[in-house]
Amino acid sequence: MIEHLFVTKKYGNYADTLLLLGLVQLVEYALRQTNQKSDVELFDEGTRYRIQLKQAVNLEEIAKLNYTNPFPPVKGQKTDTSKIPQETDFFDTVRESEKRKLYKDYVFQQRGKPQWNEEAPKPPHASTQNGVILTSMRHDRNHNELWLGGYQLKDNYGALLVALFQAFSEETNSELNTEPNRCQELFAQATTCKLPEVASAVKIYQPTSVQGVNRVKADSNKVDSQKADWLSLWLIAGGLFSFGVTERIKIADRVFDWRVVVLEPQDIQLSKYREVLDRLRKYNPPSGGHGIARFDAELVLRFCQELLNNHASQADTQVDEFDIWEPINHFVKSFVGTHFGSKGQVYGVKEVFSLGLPAWIRPENSQELTHYQSVLQEHLWVISTLSAEDGHSELLTAYRDFITGTSLRQFFPFQISYADYVIKRLADPKARPPRLFSVTGLNTMTKKDTDFIKITQDPSFLRIAKAINQATVYAGKVQTKGGLKELEWQRTYGLAQRLSSQSGSKNDFLKEITDFLAKYEAENLRLSEQLQGKGESLKRVWTTKEDLDRLVELVTENDTVLVANLLIAYGYARWTKPKNDDLETDPEQDINDLDDTAISGESNDD
Repeated sequence: MIEHLFVTKKYGNYADTLLLLGLVQLVEYALRQTNQKSDVELFDEGTRYRIQLKQAVNLEEIAKLNYTNPFPPVKGQKTDTSKIPQETDFFDTVRESEKRKLYKDYVFQQRGKPQWNEEAPKPPHASTQNGVILTSMRHDRNHNELWLGGYQLKDNYGALLVALFQAFSEETNSELNTEPNRCQELFAQATTCKLPEVASAVKIYQPTSVQGVNRVKADSNKVDSQKADWLSLWLIAGGLFSFGVTERIKIADRVFDWRVVVLEPQDIQLSKYREVLDRLRKYNPPSGGHGIARFDAELVLRFCQELLNNHASQADTQVDEFDIWEPINHFVKSFVGTHFGSKGQVYGVKEVFSLGLPAWIRPENSQELTHYQSVLQEHLWVISTLSAEDGHSELLTAYRDFITGTSLRQFFPFQISYADYVIKRLADPKARPPRLFSVTGLNTMTKKDTDFIKITQDPSFLRIAKAINQATVYAGKVQTKGGLKELEWQRTYGLAQRLSSQSGSKNDFLKEITDFLAKYEAENLRLSEQLQGKGESLKRVWTTKEDLDRLVELVTENDTVLVANLLIAYGYARWTKPKNDDLETDPEQDINDLDDTAISGESNDD
């Protein structure tokens, strides 16, 4: 009785995950075509993956199945298709690329909010870029040869599927008798035929087994090509085409590299895994035109969006067999990928990398799900204004380090640098005002960490943070709906950097913040006196000695660096008045779109 399959991790890169995905789509096809329960779950068990089936498999019915394409052959402008049967349906990368470009242009013209009607172009195939990279890197020949090898087994396709089930269900496989080798044996016993034995392990399938570097013979200049067993490469090719996330990345003016990433499953149903990835690739793909760091950051943010959207649809349908109230990285582990650098007309492996997922996204109910979705959208709005070509590489790299890490504290190095960027933009009358993170969003990010909330929920902390905001962000000349407005108080510069640099010492930090608050209070008194003569009141927050005393207690009770970082994050955020305790979100909302009270965070007790 076969109720689960195992895939040993033997490559140490995304080839392991691709092999799993190539296998599991065949498993799902076989179960569906034989009217068996095709619900399949994927688990990461450390040194291997486990494919969990709903019930024991009936292999007799699977042995009767006819051939179907696990993946299509691809055809570009220069692809040699002479060996492929004429009746074969190709994946035409030229035609599919044109569809993708037309759709992206339409979405751009609709300002990211396309109207679905008969005249609107259809979304592109989810695997378009996976086909394009094969022709771009000249691996279409290898891909098509792998496809042809499978096609030539069509008379014994059912036997091949049965051999796959049997070989990958055995837990006795070893390094000497691997799953592919065992599959070869079982297939030969059942059919008296043989599977193809080896194929070229080109870099897109096995990035650490690069063609041409197997070994150099001492007595010859000849370089042997790297080879691998055909079955593994066939499965990897299917996994890459069906599940890979691929994009051309702009590195410099008219210079583009390729970046290929694969999502590592942790504990997730195959149907959910496929649906989330397909929506990401078709409707919500990350942009490759603004550098590597922004692509990586967008990839993680947009994937998290789609996963939470899928959670929301499950919650609406009240599906209770699959627990959705778990952290993001409960379902999937990370993105693993390879960066292929451009070397003239060829590409070489430049980097093998891994991108983590934010562990702080942990919704426990539908309301929190909505809040986290709003936070993700807010972060996308912020980083969408940054690009490598405009000199924002360091900011984007710092943000990428945060969103692909598991610790919320990694947000602070980015936020300190971003605070400096915000003030520089505000001081430039010709620059478009920067987008700010909201206080409500920061509250959502920090609400599950007790070390954070005992600081961020303290009234004295919030008053001091608001004072920082009104001395830096909402100060000097600001853009409002009514145009440029000059406030009575001038903007304070360099405060975030000073607070951060002094946070290593409790005494130095308290001295710096005390100096700021003393100057802030003095300015409040001066302005208040001037406005009283005009019969007006000062609309700025007032801090008290009790607030400073309480801050001293917070610094004593907690990590000084954490308190300083939180003050900077909240002080340079967007203070808005909550509406029914919900997050306010507006994709076009910048400083110049907010009214004065929303920016200043006025309260009636000022």
